[in-house]
Amino acid sequence: MNLLAMQPDGLEIAYIVVGILLGIAVIAALIAQIVVIIGYWRGNRTQNLLGMTGGEFARKLLDENGMQDVKVKKCTILRTLLFGNHYSIARKTVFLRILTINKASVTSVALAAQKVALAEQHRDGNKKMIVRGRLQGLGVFAPALFIPLVIVGILLDLFVFESLFMTLIVLVLGVLFIIFSFVVILLNIPVEKSAMKRAEEMLAPYLTAEEAATVKKVYRSYMVEYVMQFVVALLRIIQLILKILLAARSSK
Repeated sequence: MNLLAMQPDGLEIAYIVVGILLGIAVIAALIAQIVVIIGYWRGNRTQNLLGMTGGEFARKLLDENGMQDVKVKKCTILRTLLFGNHYSIARKTVFLRILTINKASVTSVALAAQKVALAEQHRDGNKKMIVRGRLQGLGVFAPALFIPLVIVGILLDLFVFESLFMTLIVLVLGVLFIIFSFVVILLNIPVEKSAMKRAEEMLAPYLTAEEAATVKKVYRSYMVEYVMQFVVALLRIIQLILKILLAARSSK
């Protein structure tokens, strides 16, 4: 038995290392998400001195900034699960969760202001925001579609084409979907950061120093979550590339 042949080479070692780093990043992303939930919950327990709900404040800011054509609506259950609080460029609507739109808390006005800032970016033609908005739906569904697409390709090749043609086609499509998802996550960081900065400017005349400090903490925790999502997505793409290279090598 050749012991040297059994030892992993550089490509295999890289795949293992990336897998370990991905596991660590996923755990870190989960922790970041928990921190966001805790920060949101704490801020949502504190009433804002304005006495305005997130929905009312979003409407006020939109009207004050010349965006009367932008609507404010409550998220449906499906939108809540898939997107949470968000701005839709297709419908020119700020969608807010029920605990944001109907509650007069510090967190509710903070998130409402940030989504209004996204609507402002859309109005002003911010290219990064518009690209992110158009790809957002695909970014949500793309990772989940990858495996089903590959399975469909394999089945078609086995029972219809009797070749690897469809498998390769859907594999390429699957990789493209994952890349689109990665682009959405990549654009999240500058787009959301810019919107948070603008939201702080909008909020400044209305919040006390203590409320403003709470808002900063909420925004900061969201940014950490976005960065961790980016790291996880990047490692997944690297892992996928390494997996394809290993598969291509083993097929020779």
